[in-house]
Amino acid sequence: MKLSINLLIAVFFILAAVKTSQSQEDYTISGKVRYSDNNEVVTSGMVRLVDLTGITVGTATIGNEGDYILGPHRLYGDFDLIGFPNIEPEMDFVPTGYPNQINPQQFTHVFVNSNLTGIDIYVLRIPVYPRPNQELLNVNGKVLNNGNAVKDAIVYAKQGEDYLGFGVSNSLGEFTINSLPQGDYILVAHKVGNESDSKEIELGEGNMDNIVLNVIPKAGVIVNNNPFEFSLSQNYPNPFNPGTVIRYSISKSGPVSLKVYDNLGREVEALVSGNKEAGTYSAEFNAAKLSSGIYFYRLESAGLVSTRKMILVK
Repeated sequence: MKLSINLLIAVFFILAAVKTSQSQEDYTISGKVRYSDNNEVVTSGMVRLVDLTGITVGTATIGNEGDYILGPHRLYGDFDLIGFPNIEPEMDFVPTGYPNQINPQQFTHVFVNSNLTGIDIYVLRIPVYPRPNQELLNVNGKVLNNGNAVKDAIVYAKQGEDYLGFGVSNSLGEFTINSLPQGDYILVAHKVGNESDSKEIELGEGNMDNIVLNVIPKAGVIVNNNPFEFSLSQNYPNPFNPGTVIRYSISKSGPVSLKVYDNLGREVEALVSGNKEAGTYSAEFNAAKLSSGIYFYRLESAGLVSTRKMILVK
């Protein structure tokens, strides 16, 4: 009897997920990625779609003719786009925000309420200077916020007006900038939705370690896009292992519940439980202790309910 009830609950979640996916709209964003110095197309790398709190909500590969297509994603409101190179040895430009800026405060947001085309990004090329017999060095460090690790901050190595390299912080806040020639640099840490930080260094005859940069979330940065609509987006990435991000919007202020269930309808984790203002939010789910399989996440707010399916693959 208990098994039958659990199966009925699982079927309910599946039907709810199907109904939700049919009733909401998905949008795409497309364009080309070009070098800012000569307008030539970039032939490798990726484009990240980032919400205004700095969370990546989508990625797309840059094709051999410079084209990218993000989505379809269930989105609404303002977002930022950042063009990223592949890892070395193909790394010939630094991450650049739409349309052609390094500092997130100078990015132009894209407003998503329909399919967008012709959103071209012009990336900043890394200059190549002849440096005969000069040793290339690495810079290592961490990006923190009040002592806590900051993930996905971009740390640039700047010399004069040129950007000669970069590193991206991992979940521990650690970053590495590889293959820098000797010299004086300004390290600049940027992350969307945060105040930036910088530090001057002198790179001499060996690698430099233990550099600490601090970024602080900007006061009042909440993704509040009007008009508000009740919606639950597909988690990203999906399938995932072990972490994923769930975006959701609520149309009215009040109690909000976002819970994760297994395929038998048993509650796994309550990601959100409390009052929130109307707006768009993101919640992170870590399934490190769970087994591979199908899971469901369910949003409840102001008498409305939406459920979606996600897949954990280990």
